[in-house]
Amino acid sequence: MTEFVVAVAGEEHDRLSDHLTRADGQEDVCFALWRPSTGVRRTTAIIGEAVFPAPDERRVDRTAWFTGDYALRAAREAAGAGAGVALLHSHPGATSWQAAPDGSADADSERKIANLTREITGHPLVGMTLSTGSQTWSARRWDRGQGTSIANSEAASVRVLSNALHVGYHPTLRPPPPAQGTQLRTLHSWGEQVQAHLARLRVLVVGAGSVGQLVLEMLARTGIEHVGIMDFDTVELVNLDRLHGATTLDARLYTSKAELAQRLTTGAATAIRFATGVHEISICEPNGMRAGLDYDVIFSCVDRPWPRHVLNTLAYSDVVPIIDGGIRLDPMPGAAGLRNAYWRSHTAGPGRSCIRCLGQYDVADVQLERDGSLDDPSYIANLPADSPLRARQNVYATSMAAASALTNQFLSLVIAPSGFGDPGPLKFDLRQHRVERVQANCADGCSYSGSSGIGDRRRDPTGHHTLAERVIAERKRARGRNRTRLARAIVRASSRLEDFATRIADRSD
Repeated sequence: MTEFVVAVAGEEHDRLSDHLTRADGQEDVCFALWRPSTGVRRTTAIIGEAVFPAPDERRVDRTAWFTGDYALRAAREAAGAGAGVALLHSHPGATSWQAAPDGSADADSERKIANLTREITGHPLVGMTLSTGSQTWSARRWDRGQGTSIANSEAASVRVLSNALHVGYHPTLRPPPPAQGTQLRTLHSWGEQVQAHLARLRVLVVGAGSVGQLVLEMLARTGIEHVGIMDFDTVELVNLDRLHGATTLDARLYTSKAELAQRLTTGAATAIRFATGVHEISICEPNGMRAGLDYDVIFSCVDRPWPRHVLNTLAYSDVVPIIDGGIRLDPMPGAAGLRNAYWRSHTAGPGRSCIRCLGQYDVADVQLERDGSLDDPSYIANLPADSPLRARQNVYATSMAAASALTNQFLSLVIAPSGFGDPGPLKFDLRQHRVERVQANCADGCSYSGSSGIGDRRRDPTGHHTLAERVIAERKRARGRNRTRLARAIVRASSRLEDFATRIADRSD
């Protein structure tokens, strides 16, 4: 079943909240446009431009009423923009999810105009309620079922990306996790309410390499219930000096990095309802990008321009916060030591500098990766010595530092210690042990920040990823060899035996 969620950028939330949160404590109402963002297993309604009422289009007297002409005007504006209509109203002082059961005044108001807005815009009506006490939203979607009648389906969550990530969760579709004895220190650190917020986020890590594996371990041990892993690559012997948890046997058995990550996160997980989404695919391919849209937060643990371009696009067009960073080692000439090392971390999304404008990749290099030039050793060898495309080396120690920097960005965004959220772009200097704030804004006319909230109307950043297809095909061929098949079967049997032993030990307690 396709999940339904809603996303709101911080500026839109503030504009709508200023209208709906009244000083006299009464309810209010307005319309807004919304645009779809379609993933593999969920659809997101991205709330965009507000359509505020004229003085004669709505009346407030404890409850709020609006005219049919106002609804018609909102529907026509939405149709002209290729968008759908959202009807928003407030519940003064409320702090929890506000359902709209059949027969309620909220449901009746939304049902009355659902067919009208559907016919004019071609999109379902989205109904939303602002709990002004907590400034969180609840939402539902009105559309035809199997028959001709209109019915509503509740959203699983509504996320607001401002200086911090605020999420309203449906109490049944996205219930709070039960407290676990394995999380006592975590709960003592920030309490059950923060833990319930953290745990219910859907988090994807793109790139299960040296940094990504460490981030995944953090997510699993912190108690995140649903973790996504995306990587098409295979464990190799050359990875073992920096790839957390990888063994020589993994390399000999052609274990994929995603398979390794699933094994490690499952073993490290403290959530009782822990689940992994494993995507042995490239984010640069259409199906990879669509899979990414099923998540609330994405870690960018990649070192190539094309995947960064795709993730940078989604950060704005689909209002998905992207936690990005990178490592650069500066060795002395002739391998005479290390001059310095740097790692960076930042969060991309509406209201923030984009990854390109922060200098993390060059748009011109995206096409070089698309046509395979960056996979050609002779092409790379002829690049200038200071080209960032050549500086891809890292070691386990710096991978740990970079993973820590990304983790800190994530915690600041989600937990907002003392009310402070996203710290902005940061640069870490190993030689001087100094953290610097990077002062950068998107350039005028930046195509990424200028596409905020357009969802499926984005310019498609994906394409045919030849390298990913070749790596996956080579892994499949290697696994088809008789000795490899037998060895992998033994490993699977050993894993099942270990699971059986764990269940026996649990019963003995």
